[in-house]
Amino acid sequence: MFIGTNYPKLDEKFRLILPAKYRESLAGGVVLTKGQENCLVLMPKEAFFERAETILGTATLGTSQYRNLSRHLFSLADTQTPDGQGRILISAELRAWADLSRELVVAGVGRTIEIWNPEKYAALMEGSAEDFANYNEGEVKQI
Repeated sequence: MFIGTNYPKLDEKFRLILPAKYRESLAGGVVLTKGQENCLVLMPKEAFFERAETILGTATLGTSQYRNLSRHLFSLADTQTPDGQGRILISAELRAWADLSRELVVAGVGRTIEIWNPEKYAALMEGSAEDFANYNEGEVKQI
């Protein structure tokens, strides 16, 4: 389970030093890909492929929805193994998708980690505060 928020900076080679508390769970390899709301999603490699099968299983094979889900989920996905210092590279394409510069927000959100542009993250959190306040357990369905 990934929890907590960190505010790291990318180094000069566009590498992210993973927060120490996440490194053990990610040591076996990660997938970094596009997330919804224009963030990046990082998760252990095995968990990514399990989740991808579940997500794609909800779309009807051969439909435009299936093709679009596949394109967004896989086209820029990047498998990596963090280096000895716990760093991963964020490609130019993924940085552009999420509008990232040097300053980041890295948020543990349960089964995944999200990487955000700080301004977009702040706006999202402010805009979704009412949803959180009105949360009802019976209304949320987990994929």
